[in-house]
Amino acid sequence: MDAEQLKKLLREAEKRAEQAEKGQQEERQRAEEAERGQHRERQRAEEQRQRADIAEEQTRPTTLDEYIAACHSFVYSRFAIETDPDLTSKGSITNPRDKWCPQSLRAWSDFLEIQRIVFGSIYDTFPTEERVFENRNFLAGLGSRVSQRPIQDEKTLEYFLHISVEDPVRVIIERLKMVQDARAAFALGDGVIFENHPHALSEVADEVVDSGTPATASAPPRTPDHRRDLNKLRPDQICVYRSDNTALSQRTMIYISEYKPPHKLTAPHLRVGLRDMDIYKEVVNRKTIPTAADPDALFRYHAERLTASAITQTYHYMIESGLEYGLLTTGEAIVFLKVDWTDPGTLYYHLAEPAHEVMPHLNHFHICTAVGQYLAFTLLALGGPGERRGHGQDERDRARTGLKTWNEDFETTLRSIPASARSAPDSSSDYAPTTYGGVDRSPLVPRRKTRQYYRDHPDEHLTRHEDREPSDDESMPRPPDTPTPLGRGVRQTTRRSKSISEGAALRSLRALHSEGVIHRDVRLANMLFNSETGTIMMIDFERSTLLEAPRPPLAQIVPNKRSWREARVTTAKKVSNVRRQGFAEDICGLRVLFREKLYNGICGSCRD
Repeated sequence: MDAEQLKKLLREAEKRAEQAEKGQQEERQRAEEAERGQHRERQRAEEQRQRADIAEEQTRPTTLDEYIAACHSFVYSRFAIETDPDLTSKGSITNPRDKWCPQSLRAWSDFLEIQRIVFGSIYDTFPTEERVFENRNFLAGLGSRVSQRPIQDEKTLEYFLHISVEDPVRVIIERLKMVQDARAAFALGDGVIFENHPHALSEVADEVVDSGTPATASAPPRTPDHRRDLNKLRPDQICVYRSDNTALSQRTMIYISEYKPPHKLTAPHLRVGLRDMDIYKEVVNRKTIPTAADPDALFRYHAERLTASAITQTYHYMIESGLEYGLLTTGEAIVFLKVDWTDPGTLYYHLAEPAHEVMPHLNHFHICTAVGQYLAFTLLALGGPGERRGHGQDERDRARTGLKTWNEDFETTLRSIPASARSAPDSSSDYAPTTYGGVDRSPLVPRRKTRQYYRDHPDEHLTRHEDREPSDDESMPRPPDTPTPLGRGVRQTTRRSKSISEGAALRSLRALHSEGVIHRDVRLANMLFNSETGTIMMIDFERSTLLEAPRPPLAQIVPNKRSWREARVTTAKKVSNVRRQGFAEDICGLRVLFREKLYNGICGSCRD
C-alpha cells in the first residue's frame, strides 16, 4: 500500500470521526433542547399554578386577620388629601352656642392595654380561622374607588371612613354576634349602626331633649336650644348605635364620632395640641399669645386652641347624651375620648395614627390598623351583657353643675389662624408621627387559648422564642429559573426565608425610590423574581408617581433673592413631604404584604 492510499484511508477515517462527532454533537443539542423544552413546560406549569394560587387567594373569602389586613392594605392605605386649596371646603360657621367645656384634659394612659384585652377576648371567642369575610378582590375594588375621591371636605371624609373603616367594623360585629361565646363577652345586640342623625335613641333621646341648660362662669345662665343640637347633627357628626333585638326594635347610642377634614385639623396640630392641661385656664382664658418671632410657640398656641375647640364639640355631645365614649377623626388620625362619670370634668384622650403605627408593630399590626382600633373601641363602648353604659338625666344634671361653657366654633377658630401659621415648623421632633414603638401591642389572650392562638399566629411565636437568626447558608426553597410572579404557592416556612424574599423586594423598592419613583401599588402580582441575579423586579407602574426634581436656575442673577429662596424652600418642602409620605406608604405596604404572606405560608404548613 503506497503513501497515497494511506493518505486516502486517513482522510476517510478523519471524515468518519468528524461525522461521528457531529452526530454526537447533534444528539447532545437534541437532548439539551428536549431538556429546555421540559424546563419550559415545568416553568409554564409553575407559573400557571402560581397564577391560580394568586387568583384563588384574591377571590376566596378571608379570615378575620386576613380581612383586617386587606382592609388596611387595599382600602385604608388609599387615603389621600386634596392638595388643591381651591377644591377643599372652607366650612360654614355655625351658631357658636355655648358648649360644655372639659376642665381637664388627660392622657388615656391604659387605652392600649384595654385594646389588647379586647382583642384578646375577640381571639378567645371567635373562630379566627374561618373564612367568612369579603375577599381581597372585592376590597381592592373598593380601594380603587375611594382613591378617586381625595379628601376635600367632611362629606368625602365620611365617604372614605364609611367604606374603609366603619362598614368593615359593622361586618365583623355582624359575624361576632353569630357566635355564642362572643355574645357572652360583648353586648352585641343586633349589631351596630353608623348614622348621621340621632333618631330612635331609645329612652336616652327623650332624656337628652329634656336636658337642662348650661351656665357659664362669666355670664348669666342661658338656655341654648339643645333639642335642635341633638336632633339635627352637623354633617361632620356620626352617631353609633347598638341595635337592640327587642320587640320595639330600639337603638342605644354607644358613642359619637366627629369628622374634621385633615386639611383643617392636621396631624401635627393634634400631636402638639393634645397634652395634659387645664383647658379653661390654659386655652380658653389664655392671656398671652406668642409672636411670629417664635414660630414653634405660635404654632403650638394655635394647635392647642384648634384641637381644644374640636374636642370640646365632641365632649359637649357626650355630656348631653350621657355617653362615656366618643371619638374625633381626620381620617389619618383618630382621637379616642372617654368621660369618667365619677369625674365628668376630666376628658381622657388617646391619639392613634394607624398608618404610622403599623410598621413598628408588624408582628401585631392587625390591632394597629384603623379597622382594628375602631373595632376594639366599638366593642369597649358596647360593654358586656347587662353592663350599664348610658347615664341618666340626674347624672347629667349633676355633671353640668360643675362645668363651664365655651362660646367658640371650630370654623371660627380655624379662620382666625393666619395661613402662614397653619403649617408646622420643621425644627421640632414634637411633630413626628405617633407610633408607640416601645409598647407591646400583642393581644392579651387567655391562657387556655394561648396554644391555639399561636398556631393561628405562628410569626408571633417565632418572634418571642427565637433567640437568633438562621445563618445565610441554611437551606432555602429553590426559586423559579426565570422571572415569575411571586405567589403564595412558594411557601416560606422559616423566618429567614421570609426575610430574604422581603429584603430583595425592599431593595428593589428602594432602588425605585432612589430614582424618584413612588410605586403606589405594591403587590405580589407586581413582583418578578430573576433567578440569575437573585433580585426582584417591580412591574406595573400605572399608579406610580414620578417626583420631579427641582430645576436649577438658568442664570445666577436673581432680582429678588429672598422671595426666590422662600419659593425654593417651599417647593422643596412640598416635594420632601410627598417623597417621605409616598416612600413610607410603599415600604409599609410591602412589609404588611410579606407579614400576611408569612401568616398564610406557615399556617398552611401547619395544616398540611
